[in-house]
Amino acid sequence: MATDPGQVQANGQHDSSFDDEWLEDVLEALRMAAKDAHLKAYQTGTGVVYRRNGKMGVYPPDPDMYEDLIPAQFEDSYEI
Repeated sequence: MATDPGQVQANGQHDSSFDDEWLEDVLEALRMAAKDAHLKAYQTGTGVVYRRNGKMGVYPPDPDMYEDLIPAQFEDSYEI
């Protein structure tokens, strides 16, 4: 990983708090990308391609991944 010159301390050591913040941001971006992929698959009636147990495959979208992304006015309503 490249080191931002602003993150190097006077003694030449790298500030690890930058790595922790950066890693958290990356993980959050990956979570959101996965949620978006599951939502798009649900909306289009397709599967999600990802690796599970070392094998690539197409799997059905997981509602737990995207249910918080659907606005309330678009959620299914069974009231008549």
